[in-house]
Amino acid sequence: MRISVNWLRELVDLELSPEALAHLLTMAGFEVEDIEDRRTWASGVVLGKIIECEPHPNANKLRVCQVDVGGDSLLNIVCGAPNARSGIYVPVATVGTYLPQIDLKIKPAKLRGVPSSGMICSLAEVGLAKESEGIHIFELDNPQLGSDVRPLLGLEDAILDLTATANRADALSMVGVAREVAALTGGTLHLPEVKPSSIAPGENLEVSIAETIACPAYIATVIEGIEIAPSPNWLQQRLEAAGVRPINNVVDITNYVMLEWGQPLHAFDRDRLTQATGRENLTVGVRFAKADETLTTLDGEERQLQAQTLLITANDRPVALAGVMGGEETEVHDGTANLMLEAALFDPPTTRRSARSQSLRTEASSRFERGVN
Repeated sequence: MRISVNWLRELVDLELSPEALAHLLTMAGFEVEDIEDRRTWASGVVLGKIIECEPHPNANKLRVCQVDVGGDSLLNIVCGAPNARSGIYVPVATVGTYLPQIDLKIKPAKLRGVPSSGMICSLAEVGLAKESEGIHIFELDNPQLGSDVRPLLGLEDAILDLTATANRADALSMVGVAREVAALTGGTLHLPEVKPSSIAPGENLEVSIAETIACPAYIATVIEGIEIAPSPNWLQQRLEAAGVRPINNVVDITNYVMLEWGQPLHAFDRDRLTQATGRENLTVGVRFAKADETLTTLDGEERQLQAQTLLITANDRPVALAGVMGGEETEVHDGTANLMLEAALFDPPTTRRSARSQSLRTEASSRFERGVN
């Protein structure tokens, strides 16, 4: 579990440095294998605005940019990114900046005969992507030129790579780690306030669980009229810091809840469920697989199901590996308008056997195998 120190500070009073916190948790039985100090990745990188962008006189693929970083004069920077243009806000590594993720110190240079004083950065150059097709462009209102870009990129944080033993499912959530830190330090908890929601019974939706030992609790509800869109930047940055790739607002919020509380959720496309089963009325169930059943999971792999594989079904048709991974046929997509949202508890030994039967281990199964709170 990758623990954001800044996120942790929102959940518990904490004055310790990342290094001291790592030592404290390790001595308490949570081994911290690494400290990723993201604050160093873009130290010296500031917010700039490209005022002018002209073709390089001696190179077809280069551009000469006049960049305002809030100083007395504009910086002349040669840039090779295809998306460089005038009027955009960009991260600028000024002369003297060291970028540790690419092991580069910025110095004054001449590129094909044109002076260049700085570098306009991509996300790869500040450690936030393996590869980038161009420079990063900020979408900002009334920005302060010359300000530190680290808060804008989510790089004012340190990440602890924490390993928990099999009996500590609580260590796979931010709230669980915050409780542990509070117990160790005496700090006050500030857990997110969860207000109960009044949810009407879903129309044309029933839940019928055949395997109540394997699945002691299952809750499903329909959410209608949603719009798929990118998540806000702060949410994407938290997911990325935790090692989870942002996808869209629906998938991202289910992953966020899992990271925060340790409770995996799964969202189905409600309309795809009805199309797959050929019926408007849905009965959601949990049972073990039958002989010769198959399911194509979200990773695109068609899986031959086995007797110990636990399934989520819609009208008795397999639509997900229970507690492990959803099905491709009913996944949320850009055109999704209606959801069926699942929250459940799955028996740890059953989940372990089921995941092993498919040689598959996921963020969800790793939590259900330990036993969620």
